[in-house]
Order: sequence, then structure tokens, then C-alpha cells
Amino acid sequence: MMLSSRAPLLAGLAAAFILGIAAPGAQAQGTTAAPREIIVATAPVNSPLGRWGSAFVERLKADRPVSEAITAGALPNSALLQSGRVGIGLVSLDVAAAAWNGTGPMAPGLKFDHLRALAPVAPAAVLRFVVPAASGIAGASGLAGKRVALATDDALTEPMLKALGIEATLRRMPLAEVTKQFADKKIDAVAATGLEPFALPPEQPAVTFGLTVAEIANVAAAIPGVAAATVPLPPAPPAPAPADPAAVVDPAAAPAAPVPAPQPLPPSAGMWTWLVATDALPEDAARRATEIAIGEAASLAEAAGFEASPELDPLTNRALPFHRGAAAAWAAHGVTVPPDQVR
Repeated sequence: MMLSSRAPLLAGLAAAFILGIAAPGAQAQGTTAAPREIIVATAPVNSPLGRWGSAFVERLKADRPVSEAITAGALPNSALLQSGRVGIGLVSLDVAAAAWNGTGPMAPGLKFDHLRALAPVAPAAVLRFVVPAASGIAGASGLAGKRVALATDDALTEPMLKALGIEATLRRMPLAEVTKQFADKKIDAVAATGLEPFALPPEQPAVTFGLTVAEIANVAAAIPGVAAATVPLPPAPPAPAPADPAAVVDPAAAPAAPVPAPQPLPPSAGMWTWLVATDALPEDAARRATEIAIGEAASLAEAAGFEASPELDPLTNRALPFHRGAAAAWAAHGVTVPPDQVR
């Protein structure tokens, strides 16, 4: 079965494909002819990762037949890669690690052993906390014993706090409710992990902080796929409206003070999405895909609307082995992938 270009693929469809990958070794490297067209499984339309995927496909198709399959994201992509129905896909490393170990929700007990890492793309989530300015809480360690709100679908905060040994009372709720929860003094902090900026209303002065360098290292040691990531900034305040020429201005009145722009925060811990291939992808195609992800990272991030992130570090991947073509591409950029991490 061949997927049509840019065909919508839902998680349920990918789950159905699991039926075709139960036989061990069905897509073992070197035993399956490479498809004439490389299909890249991306992400939902108009999402940052979806835009990145579309821009990547446009670059990859410059010298080979390539099409894009728009999917629901990492979970279906991992199944489509394992089945060999797509050659390349966007997968967050927590999903990749679970799939590789046979603990993923798509097919519990089945190890997705045909997945191969190519290159980091962008954070899928970045952890930071927002607390009232008067709280006195200045870092993650200060959250011990506190009441921390987190989004109902937040899968990152709890394991990260656990990895740091921080015990807090976690309360899941829509983030739209936290303003009232703060006003009623029912929570002490809110965790935000989405790629969209998060801030409290101006009438609730607040402080935002992420994890320290040491804390990021501790979390990364415990959770595959975690690495430093830039914290999304709230938008700059709007410029003041121009003065009405007909208005009478009091010459003694002091000019309005400009509203300061948001100041960048140090990187916090993020769960990264990677470009992942099936092991049946030819080595030259894997190398070319990796070279695009590395060499054109800035222009791809701009096309996707990502914040600039710390320098790409392939060795933060502890979830999957690398494709041989990817290892060759990284070597050309001065990064040696250990031989025992290449298959």
C-alpha cells in the first residue's frame, strides 16, 4: 500500500498498520527494496512541526522523489516507520524510546526495532514554571511541598519533578483556569510545557523560571530525549498609539514610560522531536536527510516559526541507534557517533 502525497493519516490508521508489522524481520535492513519515492511522515497542518516537515520535504525533494504524509504526530509516525510504509518521520524521543523498548501504546510488547535516529529537529515541549512575584519561590527546588497546576495533557512535568526528587501536589486543570486559582490562593505555581508562550495577566505580577544546567543534566540522565531547550517568550508589548495632533498636551506631564520587552530566560529542559528513519532507508538518502536537518537548521526553524534553540547535539539521543547514513553526515560536521550507537 502506498500513501498518497500529503494524505491525512490519523493515529487510528497507523494502529491498523500494526497488523502488518507483527512478523519479526519483515522489514529487516537489506531485505526489502527501497521504495522509488521516499515518504516523510510529518505532523498536523499549521503546527510548528508540520511547517518544519513541509519545509524539509521541499528541500529533500530537490534531488530525489519525495512526498509528505500529514499525520497526527509522533505515535502514528513511529508505527508507520516500523512498518516500512514511510521512510522518514518526525518522532519525539520519549515516544521513540517507548516504541524501541516495546512499551509504547501503539503495540504494547512489540519492539519497534526498525527505527533509526537521524537528527534533532526542535523541542516538542519545554518545561518552565510561573509563580507569583511575591511567593519567594526562585527555582524548581522551591516547589517541594507546594501546589502546582499543570495542563490536563501535560506528560512532562511529573516525570521531570520525580527525576529531581521534588515532591509537590500536582493539580491537573485547563491552563485557562490558573488565573482564578492563583487569585483564590488555591495553587502556588503553574507548570507550562507547550511551545506557545505562557504568562499571567498584568494584574498578577509573576516570575517565570526553568531548570538549572545541573537540573537539566539530572533530568536528561533519567529521561531519554531530554536536552536543553529555549523557553518561548511572550510577545513584546504593543507600541503605544501615536499622539492625537489635535489633543492638548500638558508640557509638565511626564512622558509615559515604555513597557519593557520580555527578557530571554536561560534554556530549560525540553523533550526533543527528532527526524527518524526506518532501517530500510538507503544510506545515501539518510545521509542527505541528515545533512539538510543539520546544515539548514536555521532556515527550517524560521519556516516553522520556532524559537532559536541551543546548538544541535546528536549525542543527547539515548533512545534509538543512529542510521549509518546519519552517522556519516554527523562525522562530516565534526561529530563522531560512537560505533556501538550505529546500526
